[in-house]
Amino acid sequence: MPAMSDKAALRRRVREAFPGKAARDAESTLICRHVLAWENYQAARVIGGYMPMAHEVDVTPILLDALAQGTTLLLPRCGHKPEMVFHRVRSLDELIHGAYGLLEPAPHAPVVEPGCIDLLLTPLEAVTAQGWRLGKGGGYYDRLLAAHDLMTLGVALSWQWVETVPRESWDRPLRAAADRSGIRLFE
Repeated sequence: MPAMSDKAALRRRVREAFPGKAARDAESTLICRHVLAWENYQAARVIGGYMPMAHEVDVTPILLDALAQGTTLLLPRCGHKPEMVFHRVRSLDELIHGAYGLLEPAPHAPVVEPGCIDLLLTPLEAVTAQGWRLGKGGGYYDRLLAAHDLMTLGVALSWQWVETVPRESWDRPLRAAADRSGIRLFE
């Protein structure tokens, strides 16, 4: 079992490689174009998304497109670790500040079981060429992915690709990842 310090050190190393908002925004634009053109995205009736932190891929254009297309958009609301509940969102304007300072659905937004998600946009700190992902350390997505067999699409900035990540017995690899070069399938 990997030491927590190994994971923390890798998270720190990847975050230190962050070249700034301009680079993040430029790569985010390319990544969103690839996702929007991908047949799995276009066929999805229920999209699970996330509201990005400053050092993550800005997937807001994908979320807005899903809403404009009439696709059911689910966003997580995080409670006490490891509670993460998905709520249906009809507009990003209805989001409120929640856990970790992120925008999330209001508590009264309709709850939807994550098993119905056709495509889950998955945030990450780091990812390998085999699809192994390192998250933020809260275990929210680890528990979700261990409990549900979902089509997961990691969204990765170029400096988030690493050779290896420490893994636990419950970790599941992503099915695919999007980066500035396109979509990579891992299965």
